[in-house]
Amino acid sequence: MKKYLTLLLAISILSGCSAAAQEDSTKETKADVTVKAVEKPKTHNINVPNPQVTDDSTLKKIGDTVTDRKGELTLKAVKEVNKHFTLGGIQYAVKDIKLMHYVPDYSMIDFFHPYTHEEEFDFVKVGIEIENTSKESYHFAPVALMKVNESIHKTWEDDFYLEELNGEIAAGQLKTGNVGFIVDELDGLSEVEIISGDLVGDDKKKKASPVRLVIPISE
Repeated sequence: MKKYLTLLLAISILSGCSAAAQEDSTKETKADVTVKAVEKPKTHNINVPNPQVTDDSTLKKIGDTVTDRKGELTLKAVKEVNKHFTLGGIQYAVKDIKLMHYVPDYSMIDFFHPYTHEEEFDFVKVGIEIENTSKESYHFAPVALMKVNESIHKTWEDDFYLEELNGEIAAGQLKTGNVGFIVDELDGLSEVEIISGDLVGDDKKKKASPVRLVIPISE
């Protein structure tokens, strides 16, 4: 009888271990499935609203105005450009140019003090897209110099959008964003000239000459 009870006890223990192992296996399988289900494809670039400038995407016609917690923005002129260039392994596009009048919210005034002491101002914004289609990294400034109406000169250091379009662009990386330059109050734009920087490799050698683009603006 004692041997029979011992045998039953051993069978019970083995059954319990088997069930536990099967349960752990099921949990692992479910965990694996869950991880695979939430895995997302890699993206190169994500458009994020600029932290210091009101979003102008709804401004389509001259005179359109939008207001949010950052300030009030009015469209004064717009030009769809859509010019594309190839520099070495870089695809570079100038998408659009806008002249806007901006009244920043009081909470934003300190940010703009290094660029202007005016409490409201005009600025020119250029929409940019850069894609590195090669397997090498480069250094590039999409707008190193900008001339507005032939008399106003701005350099990359005057850009207040600060969307990290300048500098290194890694292999396969896509950058989309804007540069913006404060100007004296303008009735409109007659012409904008954009000169990019050199395309420079990681070895600090020049790979391509700058792009020069002259854009007549018709309102």
